[in-house]
Amino acid sequence: MGTSNLYKGPKGSSLLPADYSGEPNEQPMAAPEGEVPENEQSENEDQVSQEEEKPEQEEPQQEEKPKVTWTQAKRAFSSQIGKRSPNVRWVVKTYIKASGGYKHAAKTSSSSKRVARGIINFFSGTPEAIRQRLEQIGIVFEGRSTQEIFNDIYSHLSTGASSREDAVADKALSQTFSELFESELMTELGLDVFKPELLEFLVSHFVANTVYYRLLNEVLFGELTGNKSNEDIARIEEDLKSFIEGLVSGRVPEHLHEGITANEVNSLVDNLYEDCYKVMECIAE
Repeated sequence: MGTSNLYKGPKGSSLLPADYSGEPNEQPMAAPEGEVPENEQSENEDQVSQEEEKPEQEEPQQEEKPKVTWTQAKRAFSSQIGKRSPNVRWVVKTYIKASGGYKHAAKTSSSSKRVARGIINFFSGTPEAIRQRLEQIGIVFEGRSTQEIFNDIYSHLSTGASSREDAVADKALSQTFSELFESELMTELGLDVFKPELLEFLVSHFVANTVYYRLLNEVLFGELTGNKSNEDIARIEEDLKSFIEGLVSGRVPEHLHEGITANEVNSLVDNLYEDCYKVMECIAE
């Protein structure tokens, strides 16, 4: 991550006299008798200065952002394991940079975004509209528990895990439903569970879980964590999850709104993922 080629600011002295005003008809101030006029005295120095600066002026150096490798991302994670107050901001930021930046991280979350769109399509609208929509895909409500109904919904939303990205999305969906059943939302009965708070909960937790599990999938496994204790690894995982959940939950309400149409869902999910990854990459360490 060297910066030896970066432009370090102006060199030498200014190429214009200090009393230059830019007026075309202005005459230079006469120098006291016996002294060399200031503009003549500095003429040679200015020429030398111009020659020194000429290469930089002809071929200006463009500032390039240093690339972050996956090895650096893994070491960032590994270096924080076991610390009392791990710098999880830095871990997440380094990971996203190694992924190619927030735009690329969001763009390559195709499986997760597909499931997120399904969640919004299923759970947006009135409770009656949600039930009707779910019944149209074959989910039976009569005589069944809420958990049985959500098990069917999971089957319809899951990808089938045919790739690593699919597996991350399915694991995130399973974890999201587990967190839902541990929440106060599940104290409601019947259609009362299908309210706006449910949609925000599911989207927020699912997006956070996909970011979290994808990060672990990329940086946790390998020899860099081979000498770390399971207890220390579990501790930083918990810190990472809390940090990601906090950032995502703050962005979701900015994107969800009442009356979401089917045509809006694709762009909404794309923008949401890009927004969340951008916040994580740009946040101060």
